[in-house]
Amino acid sequence: MRGQRFSLCLPMQVSPSSDLSGFIRHYLFLNIAGNHSRKLRLFSDGSSGIVLASHQTLFLDALPLPAAFCYGQITEYKEICCQGDARLIIIVFHPHGLYRLLNVPASELNDKIISLSDIFAGVGQALESAVAATDSLSVKLEHIEFYFRKMLSTHHFMGDPLVNTALDLIHRHKGVLTIQQLTDSIGCHSRQLERKFNTAIGLSPKHFCNIVRTLSFVKSLQNAAPKPNLTHCAYDSGYYDQAHLIREFRKITGLTPSQYYKHSEPLAVNLLRL
Repeated sequence: MRGQRFSLCLPMQVSPSSDLSGFIRHYLFLNIAGNHSRKLRLFSDGSSGIVLASHQTLFLDALPLPAAFCYGQITEYKEICCQGDARLIIIVFHPHGLYRLLNVPASELNDKIISLSDIFAGVGQALESAVAATDSLSVKLEHIEFYFRKMLSTHHFMGDPLVNTALDLIHRHKGVLTIQQLTDSIGCHSRQLERKFNTAIGLSPKHFCNIVRTLSFVKSLQNAAPKPNLTHCAYDSGYYDQAHLIREFRKITGLTPSQYYKHSEPLAVNLLRL
C-alpha cells in the first residue's frame, strides 16, 4: 500500500454557470505528475463528457488519445497508459447531456472517443487552442463556457421529462431500487423506460442503478477513511451481503473492493492509478 489510501486530494471540481447546469455536472481539473509510464483504471460514473489535455500523453489500447476529445458512456472499465505529465480538464456532462447536445442516440456513442474538432468543427478547434494558450484556470473556464455556449447555439435538443424524473429518483435512492419500483413511481412500462434510457443515456436503467450504487459505496469508503469497515459500507450502500458487493463492484471497476482500497490511488472517483 502506497501511503494512506485516501490521503491524496481529489481533483479540483468546479460547478458550471447556471445557464449551462442543465448539460454540465461539473468541471474537473486534474494533474498527473511523473516522468514514467503509469496504468490508470477508468470505469463508468454514468456520464459522458469532453477531455482537454495539455499534452498527448494518454494511450488507450496502445493508441494515443487526441489532445481534445469527446467520450461516450463507458460500458466496461478501461486501462489507460499515461506517459509523462498530464494536465487534464474534464467537462463532465449529466447522464443525458451528450444526447441533448448532439441529438444522437447515446448508445451509438458508447465506448467511443471522438476528436472534438470532428464533432464541433471550428468551434472545437478554437476551444482547444484558447484553453492551451493560458495557464490561468479562471480564464480557461471563461473560454470553455464561451465556446460551449457557441456549441449549444447550433446543437441543442430538449431532454425527455420521463428520463429526467427517473434519473432524479435513482440518484435520490442512491441506485437502491428495483426497475419495478422505478416504473411504478413514474408510470411507464419497463420496456418503454429501457428504450428511453438507451437513447438518452446509452445504458439500461438497471446498469445505471448499479453504477450509482457502486459510486455510493466508493463515497462511503472515502467518508469512513482511514479504516473503513467494508461490511458496514456495503450495507449502507444497499448491498445485501459482501458476495453481492464484490460481484457488482468487480463488474464495473474490474477490481474487488479490497483491491480498490489497498492497491490503487484515486485521481477521481472513477479514475485510479494502479
